Amino acid sequence: MPRLDMVDTSNNNGIMTVANWRSMKKYGVRAMVAKLSEGTFFTDQTARVSIRNAVKAGLHVNGYHFARFTTVAGARAEAQMAAHCAFNAGLGKDAVIVLDFEATNLGWTRNAANIKAWIAEVKRMGYPKTDVYTMGSWTNSMPLNNSGRGGWIANYPSNPAGLKFYANYRGWQWTSTKHFPGCYGGFDVSQMYSSYYYGSTAVKTTKLKPKKAVYYHYNPGTIYARTTIKRYKDKAFKHVVDSWPSGTVFEVAKLVKYGKITRFQLANGYYITSNQTNVNRLYYSVTGGVKQVKSVHGTHRYKDVALHHVKDWMPAGTVFDVTAVVKHGSTTRIKLGNGLYISGNKKINSFVK
Repeated sequence: MPRLDMVDTSNNNGIMTVANWRSMKKYGVRAMVAKLSEGTFFTDQTARVSIRNAVKAGLHVNGYHFARFTTVAGARAEAQMAAHCAFNAGLGKDAVIVLDFEATNLGWTRNAANIKAWIAEVKRMGYPKTDVYTMGSWTNSMPLNNSGRGGWIANYPSNPAGLKFYANYRGWQWTSTKHFPGCYGGFDVSQMYSSYYYGSTAVKTTKLKPKKAVYYHYNPGTIYARTTIKRYKDKAFKHVVDSWPSGTVFEVAKLVKYGKITRFQLANGYYITSNQTNVNRLYYSVTGGVKQVKSVHGTHRYKDVALHHVKDWMPAGTVFDVTAVVKHGSTTRIKLGNGLYISGNKKINSFVK
């Protein structure tokens, strides 16, 4: 039978555990590809945890985007979506970001223009390694860089034993129903013909020194959780009230001292950590020196600092050069070089540099 070099997963498989990946690794699996997104409307919420668990199991990790575009503009918008989701899922520059192209075949000319636009935009967004996945019957309808072993092709023969389809491409997905002990359901598996999906052969083993904890020494007003946050009845953190997930926004009533460190007290009297690893101020500081931000889910540009008069809408992944951070009430705005304004909320426009 063909080898089990790589497995691809999606929300249909659920969250993959470390034990799941270790079970697969025993059968020769070396890499995984997780679904990241589809069109401009769907983010696979299982990707981040499944990728993290695959790394813990010792697999190389990659991601794919299911294409729905039919135009160059649509391809670029979906590329931004894919790159944004790849970043949020924890994929680094050594990961392959794959275009899953199997929904609409518009013929060589239009397919080529759209695919090349998608690849160029993904690379512009910071991911240099890309590939195209499609079915065997479509290989002559799009550019797959065959001479460079590009392309990952699906074809499911009834009896794949002894076969070696698409050896001039990077890989052959030969079944979608492979079962592994301890894993639920059937999986797509592939035999790979190059090391492209396996990442760098050099592995750094240097042990990193833990960073010293840094606590806020002032009240930042509005903050958001970077990690799960517990609320306590006391500033000694002995009596837990409840816990809140990352991304939760809190309004800080005041900063209180606790020994050599600080805590945040909320309006209801409960306490939470002020450790900057766990929480971060929601709005950029006017003295923070931010030079560039990136839209997280898409951003309105406004004509006025109050953000009452919309100029236009910029898609997710758009990078903005910052002219100034301007105070507005208890929040801040980012002023752009053209005189327009965008929100200074970090969850809307994330920090680049």
